Parts: sequence; structure tokens; C-alpha cells
Amino acid sequence: MIVPNFIPDPLEVPGNVTEQPYTLRLKFIRSVTWLYLVSICLLGLLMTLPMPRIGPWMAAAGLASVLIALEVWRIIARGKDIEGTVSAAMLPVVLVAVALVLSEFRAAGWPVWQLLVGPTCAVIYTALCGRDYSFLGNFALSLIASAVVVAGVGDAMHLTIAQAAFAQATNLALLSYFLYDLASLLSRRRMSEQLAAVTDLYRDVLNFFGYFIRVVKHWQRHRIWSLPSQEWKWKGKG
Repeated sequence: MIVPNFIPDPLEVPGNVTEQPYTLRLKFIRSVTWLYLVSICLLGLLMTLPMPRIGPWMAAAGLASVLIALEVWRIIARGKDIEGTVSAAMLPVVLVAVALVLSEFRAAGWPVWQLLVGPTCAVIYTALCGRDYSFLGNFALSLIASAVVVAGVGDAMHLTIAQAAFAQATNLALLSYFLYDLASLLSRRRMSEQLAAVTDLYRDVLNFFGYFIRVVKHWQRHRIWSLPSQEWKWKGKG
């Protein structure tokens, strides 16, 4: 008797990074981590430019539209080389859309600089860990270091309690999401798709909604957490 997993198996593409030797997997992780940090620095540079004020809801709608379009594209072309090429080429568009949203947050008085701290700590860990890389170790050490930095900078900037809490919460959320998604996308990307993987780190915010639907369908298919039928109950009593 084969007992199904409680969660569905991760999506995979042929020739993905998990099929490569450990040295190549580590090289991919380091490259994507560095590129993700570079992308966040580019967001900071974009926000120094005069950004149009379109309002938070319009900015959020624009970002959601871009991410949904990229998600649909990935579903249509999953596993094909053209999918990774187009996803990588769309990264600048994603960054502009994210910069517009962050600009609205900053204009409303909420800090956004802390989004750079967690990925920076993750890069430092990745550079210093040698061959003994661990996603859990990266998360734990980077969280401690980034929380201290965010607290120190926030105190120096005289943030309010609400702003300081927001900075810590968003740092925790981004670092958790970044490392979890980085580990997950190893089975969905090939060695040559590093820039596409960076795009995934922005696009996969939508995966939480899609993944919930996959889990529910998986439970229904394998009758996990379902109650026994009344007919089975009466037969058992008889």
C-alpha cells in the first residue's frame, strides 16, 4: 500500500538544478543570490529617479497585472527554453512595477530600506559558508544579523514603534520568502536560467495562492483529511 504525501510533489522540469552535482547546485544558488541582491539595489536606484505618483491601488494593480501575465506565460511555456528567455527579459519591467509600489509606500511614510538588509546578510552567509551551505542555517543567521541591523538603523532614524515593527516584519517576511522560494525553484530552473530564477523570486508571490489550490486538489484526489462515508461506517459496525 502506497501512502500519498500530505502535500503534492514539487513541480519539476527536465534537466533542473537538483539533478546536477552539488558543486553546480551551489554555484547556481550563489549566482541567483547575488543577482537578487543586485536587483534590489537597482530598485533603490530606480526610486531615486522621479517616479510618477499614481496612487497605491493603481501601483499595486499594475504590479499584479505584470506578475499574473508572467505566471500565465510560465504555465503555457513551462519547460521550454523560450519561457526562461522571456522571463529573464521581463525582469526590468517587473523591477519598474515594484519600484512604483515601493515609492508609494515610502511616500506614505513607511520605511522600505530594510528590504535590502536581509538579502545582503544572505549574500554574506553564502559567500562565507564555503561548501557547507544550508538554507536553514542561512535563514537563522541572516535573520539574527538583519534584525539587529534593522533595529539599529531604525533607532538611529528615530522610527516610530509602528514603523519599526513594520520594518522588522517586512524584513522577516522577505527573508523567509526569498530563501524558501530559492530552495523551491531549484527543481523548476536549469543552470542557464539564473536571470529567469530572479524573475521567479518576484513572480512567485502569486504561487502561494496557486499552491493552496494544488494542496486542496491533492487532498481531494487522495482523500486525505476526508471523513469516512456513512456506508463504510455501517459496514464496520456490522
